[in-house]
Amino acid sequence: MLASTSKFTLVNVIHDREGFALATGYWDGDHSILRLACRWHEDGGLGYPQTFGKPQWMMFPETVKVEQVVTLIDGTTTTTKKVVATF
Repeated sequence: MLASTSKFTLVNVIHDREGFALATGYWDGDHSILRLACRWHEDGGLGYPQTFGKPQWMMFPETVKVEQVVTLIDGTTTTTKKVVATF
């Protein structure tokens, strides 16, 4: 499951490989800060994290700003994907 949830509004899946995904989006309706989140997922399953049988995204702390470049390379292509995160 790589979609928006009740609290996390998905903007962009920036990495999705071998059942692990990173995404940017907004938490709990607050569109003032773009957040970074991750989750493990499986075809036909709920994945992790989940709460009461509902898929969830795990949020990085608010102090993690989507501003510092981190490059992810998809091993099946030569395409690079970038997300900016300050820790």
